[in-house]
Amino acid sequence: MSNNEPGGLAVRSRSQSPRSPRLGGRDAPGRREAPGEGEAPARTRGGWAPAGTSAARRVAHGERTTAKGLRTRDELVTAARRVFERDGYSGARVADIAAEAGVAHGSFYTYFSSKQDAFLAVIREVGEQFREAITPPPGEERESGGRGSGGREETVYQALDRSNRRYLDAYRANSVIWALAEQVATVDPEIHQVRLRGRRQHVERVANTIRRWQDRGIADPGIDPHTTAGALVSMLSNFAYWWLAGGDSYDPEAAAATLTDIWARAVGLRRPA
Repeated sequence: MSNNEPGGLAVRSRSQSPRSPRLGGRDAPGRREAPGEGEAPARTRGGWAPAGTSAARRVAHGERTTAKGLRTRDELVTAARRVFERDGYSGARVADIAAEAGVAHGSFYTYFSSKQDAFLAVIREVGEQFREAITPPPGEERESGGRGSGGREETVYQALDRSNRRYLDAYRANSVIWALAEQVATVDPEIHQVRLRGRRQHVERVANTIRRWQDRGIADPGIDPHTTAGALVSMLSNFAYWWLAGGDSYDPEAAAATLTDIWARAVGLRRPA
């Protein structure tokens, strides 16, 4: 996706900063070696790696997570999202996130190892909202009927339309942070992998739906489900980005209806009369 012009969401490449760690080898995310005697603590993406009491607090938290602890973590995730949306990824600081959440700076490291770790928590939370949006409620698609059944095809088409609209609603509600995530993913391999896994899950879900439609005789049997799903997911997400985050302007009803119509035509699903 070409996301170079989101407006106010620019992210400076980490490679431009001489103080940033390399993303591979010994400095790769997730690899932490204890400093030797007299050595400085390892540097993480969000600052210096916690040590001493801060590190001990994080271990204790992992051993006995309480209801209060979960609430504090949720408050930190919410605060992190506000700070990232306000200041961007490069401009956000751990101190700002802690202040926004109303907790001590050191308390941040009880729950997150770095700024990047907090950003990942935000992105996973938003990603779950997208997964819920594209998952049809039980019973939304009827299992009986075939191509000759108008009611059957109308139900499938309407279910597709509702799914696309739920996705657009989710994107609209999360447009700022999701556009920022797409930019950060271009310079951060770990965040890219989180985004890639989410996309692949979406593509596979759509591909399985197309296969079911083919088995029921209501979709074109000649199309490749996986490739078609990849193209349709890209169309939907890219359109949503430029419309809801990138500056394009469309009539909401016309946009939703057109996306569903294109989707249905691509798989050979007839539009109800």
